[in-house]
Amino acid sequence: MTKILAVHLFSSQFMKSRFMKKVKNFFRRWHAYCPVFAIVMSFLTPAALLLHLLSIKIPAVADFVNRTISAGVRFLLAKITGIFPFSLAEMLVYLILPAAVVAIIFAVKLAKKPDPKPSRYMLSYLLAGVATLYTLFVFTLGTSYFGTPIHEEMGLDRKDVSAEELFETAKLLLEKTDALLDEIEFDENGASVMPYDLSELNRRLNEVYKEAGKEYAFLSTLTSRVKPVLASEPLTYTHLSGIYSYMTGEANINTNFPDGTIPQTMAHEMAHQRGIAKEDEANFVAFLICSASDDPFIRYSGYVETFKYFVNALAAADKDLFQEIYAIADDRIVGEILAFNEFFEKYEDNAAASVSEAVNNAYQQIQGVKEGIQSYGLVVDLTVAYFKANPEAD
Repeated sequence: MTKILAVHLFSSQFMKSRFMKKVKNFFRRWHAYCPVFAIVMSFLTPAALLLHLLSIKIPAVADFVNRTISAGVRFLLAKITGIFPFSLAEMLVYLILPAAVVAIIFAVKLAKKPDPKPSRYMLSYLLAGVATLYTLFVFTLGTSYFGTPIHEEMGLDRKDVSAEELFETAKLLLEKTDALLDEIEFDENGASVMPYDLSELNRRLNEVYKEAGKEYAFLSTLTSRVKPVLASEPLTYTHLSGIYSYMTGEANINTNFPDGTIPQTMAHEMAHQRGIAKEDEANFVAFLICSASDDPFIRYSGYVETFKYFVNALAAADKDLFQEIYAIADDRIVGEILAFNEFFEKYEDNAAASVSEAVNNAYQQIQGVKEGIQSYGLVVDLTVAYFKANPEAD
């Protein structure tokens, strides 16, 4: 009882101290110009900026933030938004335009009032909102771009690869795919058919990620709910098969794409959700996850989607080897690729795709990825290095 009384007296004296009076006066003065939310962000955003700058210069700091603070924030966001069966990020996109119209109307009305306080508050909310977007980015995925590369984490000797190395690894992928073909169902157009729904695929990939997290420290532990995009058909015109929203912690999947692409795409977006920011590394993690699954369709998707990157790389590196790899591929694999090309022809050339790719390219380069959107295809370097280090890998 005496201890409790002493603590109470100390607390009372502390709250009445000169220091606390100065703190209260500080907040009171600031609160006259901006809301509490803006005051809080005025402290959090500089902290985020400092961590961001340190992460750019020191990979160890980037790794620490990504695996502690960021992993916690990503986990919390994914669990909160995972309650909803629909994508909150998609809903926010739909609300942007009406919200902007309402804000403009409201701002015009405030500007006509003689009291400047409401206008200051609105401006404070706007600036705090922008600061929140940046702070959330840093505390979710921003530092991951500057951490230790995956090939160093895994002890892989990543380097530029020759056309012959591309060809040999592509052949290996074909061999692994051939072993699965009799277990895969194809439709009349030659496209593979997923034997279960998205929720079951999500569950199976979560299981593989859970096991992979025990082996790879760079994958934060998380069981997540991947969200189908309601407007998947319009989204296809942007060439986006999936999107990770750092603001809501949601991995979103474009369900309009052919079934054969879905497992690899879902695994890719789940990789972002677990702290893998770079696109080539997310593609490689998706390959690792799919190939580690005991489900034939998931493995098939991982092999075929990765094989496509090798085909594209061979087409640029050596036309003869490009033709040869197609000549030795099973007709069902060729049929899968042709079916995808036929599907994609409708969406290939349009203004939405040009804008989307330009924005994505600029974003990647701002994050220090000099190759921009071409970095997606760099998964071939990682895959070649992986099979060199693990010749018996599945």
